[in-house]
Amino acid sequence: MTSWDTRTFTRALAATTLAMVVVWLVTAATDEGNLTLATRATRVMPIAPLASAVGAALALGTARLRDEARALEALGRSPRQIALSAALGAALPSVLVAFLLATWTRLDVQAFYPRAPRAESFTWSAASSSFESAELRVRVGEDGEATPLEGPGGEGSGEPDDAALPRGGRVSAALATALAGAALAVLASRAVLTPSLEGEQKTRRRRLLALALGLLCALSTLVAFQAAAARVAPAFVAVVAPALLLVAVLFGYRDRHEHAR
Repeated sequence: MTSWDTRTFTRALAATTLAMVVVWLVTAATDEGNLTLATRATRVMPIAPLASAVGAALALGTARLRDEARALEALGRSPRQIALSAALGAALPSVLVAFLLATWTRLDVQAFYPRAPRAESFTWSAASSSFESAELRVRVGEDGEATPLEGPGGEGSGEPDDAALPRGGRVSAALATALAGAALAVLASRAVLTPSLEGEQKTRRRRLLALALGLLCALSTLVAFQAAAARVAPAFVAVVAPALLLVAVLFGYRDRHEHAR
């Protein structure tokens, strides 16, 4: 780990964090209001892997940094080694988000499993002589006075209801976030570099391939989460695409001069 690696790591970490903050601010400015800080944060967490890709690309994407990378390559470092620090810095926020999702149960992961909201209905309760809504967690008495229902859960309670998630939903969301963040960070950092042994046409094809792989992973993961929310597939299906992409970017790429050794 050289001083260049340290600066690149810090730059990627800062760029990824900034990207997440910008998305959080846009979400906060356009939501319906009256939401807690934790609720707004959970709406940003699903895009953490995308922010990791953006952070890695920004950390190595300027002309000056690409020239420095070529200089390091001339000194004997492979593109994989050069991109490592940026990939680690960009992936770190996604890994932290995944850790929070898995360990902090107050964070709602419903944003990963979107589903149509249930209709708000009231039923008569003879025991309390009032109308009660399980969805809103509220009771309306004969005098028209509304009082909250006791007990956890429900959409109006302000607490996440993991019982409404598919089995293993929280763990699957955390794993998919960590794996996708790491995979997209490595993919983006390698894509923006231009190794001196590659021509312009081959570099363009490599970048198009990286873009296609990233889009395919995002689409597959999105469909998997939708299927899990609809109870068509188990929640752990959402982990498959990010895991395969991470294996591909770690072991599928080979640097040309590594083959030549």
